[in-house]
Parts: sequence; structure tokens; C-alpha cells
Amino acid sequence: MRLFAVVKANAYGHDARLAVPAFLAAGCRDFAVATPEEGFAVRETAPRANILVLGYSPPAIAAEMAAANLTQTVFSPAYADDLARAARRAGVRLAVHVKIDTGMHRLGFSPEDVDKIYVAARREGLFPTGIFTHFPAPREKEETAAAHAAFTRCRAALSAKGLALFSHAAASGALLSQESIPEDGVRSGILLYGYTPGGKPFAPALTLTAPLIQCRRLFAGERAGYGGAFRAEGATTVGILPLGYADGLPRALAGLPVTVRHENRAYPAALAAICMDQCLVDLGDAPAAAGDAVTLWQNAALPAKRLGTIPYEVLAALSPRVPRIAVKEKE
Repeated sequence: MRLFAVVKANAYGHDARLAVPAFLAAGCRDFAVATPEEGFAVRETAPRANILVLGYSPPAIAAEMAAANLTQTVFSPAYADDLARAARRAGVRLAVHVKIDTGMHRLGFSPEDVDKIYVAARREGLFPTGIFTHFPAPREKEETAAAHAAFTRCRAALSAKGLALFSHAAASGALLSQESIPEDGVRSGILLYGYTPGGKPFAPALTLTAPLIQCRRLFAGERAGYGGAFRAEGATTVGILPLGYADGLPRALAGLPVTVRHENRAYPAALAAICMDQCLVDLGDAPAAAGDAVTLWQNAALPAKRLGTIPYEVLAALSPRVPRIAVKEKE
């Protein structure tokens, strides 16, 4: 059984430049990305790995993809034609995985269109090496069983026509909620970063922290931020962090509880107002000073709940300009 480590969206906000080497060190040799640009970047770090592009790639770059040994997802007869035509024009063969739509209704061939899939996958210029699907509701056992059955019938029909392909279907949700999805490989994304789809986290891999760069005392009634967004209810200390909504910290997170650490002691605080490049933290009477670290969150589920969204969105929204620092676990 092969595991595809999904490192799209900058490894779900964790920095693919750190995540890919870690997965390689753990023995992973298969990766999945969303765009060809992500695939090219992973190839620089993993020169011998298998890299699957799950989303759309412009047919015009078929030659560059083939040169980088990327595998492209094929999801319709028209796209297969365009991709094959570009590959032939460039004199290359591009490896492809065929995507089957079993209910997500995004990209993918209908599982009943076996003849169309067979013809598309075997277009001159393309080299079919795999077939896969993505379950729309992995925690729904009956719905997932029906989707998997449709995928299995399609794969078997193609095999009977002489097109036997490496298959993968289960992603993080199905890996956790389904008893068995018997395919050749699986894909794991959010699970690798310490979260379960729709459930509690295991051990989140990323903690968001920032240093206080200035502190000032406000008196009751004084205001701070654009339009006086924050108003001191009483005397308080306000700290400034070099982090804002351009870094992936939405303005709607004002009021989120955070923690400031001063001289090895933790004190409660709260986000007060968030600007593009900086934010204000209401420190209360905490004995904080410039240089102290503020932990905004260790678990993305907490800000996600406040925003009415999911941890995926919070993690993926983190800007590339926020430094990621790898920390080794203590022995």
C-alpha cells in the first residue's frame, strides 16, 4: 500500500519546504499537489519522488511537466484531447492518472463512461499510470460504500479492456471512518498535520506565535487601531505584534484569547484589533515587555470555530511571508 502525502496549499500552510523533507525522511515517496507550480517546487526537494497534480494544469506546459516527471490528472475527454495534443506537439509523453467522479461533482469522468475513459486515457502523447476518486462524504458509510462500488466497477471494466491501473480512493476522512477501502494506495492530507476531518485534532504540527515589538499603557476610555477599533474598558497594557490580516490573521479574530509568555510564565491576553501588517493585543496587567512571545494558537480548530469555518481554511490562509521554523521533538 502506497501513501500519497498531500502537500498542496504550501503543505496546508505548514511550508512544503519543511514538510516534504520530513515526509521523505519517514519513508514517503509519493506526493500530491494541486497545481503544476506546486509540483515543480516539490520536485526540487524530492528529485526521485512520484508527484501527482490533482487539479488543472494548462496543456501548454505539458513539455515542462514531462521534463519534471510530473503526473497530471485527466478528468474529461476534452481535457485529455488538449493535453495529448500539446504533448504530441512537444514530442513528449505525459504520465496521467484518470479521475472518476463518484459524487463530489467537481472534476472527473462519470464511472459509467468506460469507453470514453478508455479512449481518453490512451490518447497518443499520454501515458496512463493510475486511476482514482475522491469521496464526497467519507464519514457516511452507505454513501461511501456506493461511491466505492461505482469506482470499483469502472476500474474493473477498464481492466477487462486491457487498461489495468494503479488505484487510490481513500483520503484522510475515509482512512479514519471506513473499515476498508481496498485499493493500491491512499492519500492523506490534513491528517498528516495533526487534524481529523470534522473531528478532534491528534497533535497539531503548527503553533502560531509572534513577538511583542512594543508595549504601551492605555487608560480607561482610550482607543487604539483604525477608527479606534479597540476601546480600553479600564487601564490596560496594549502590545503590538508584527502580524496582520495580510499574514492570514482575519480581522474577525479580534477578541480571540491568546497567551503571552514573560520570564517563563504564561499570562492570558486577547487579540484587540487586527490591521494589515500588525495587530494589537490586550495584555491587561500582565508584566509583558517587547521581545516576549505571544502564542496566538496551537490548535487551528479554535480560531476556526470563532470564524465559523474549518481548520483547513485557517491553516491554508497563512501567508508565505510568515516564517515557518522547524522544531525537533525532544527525546
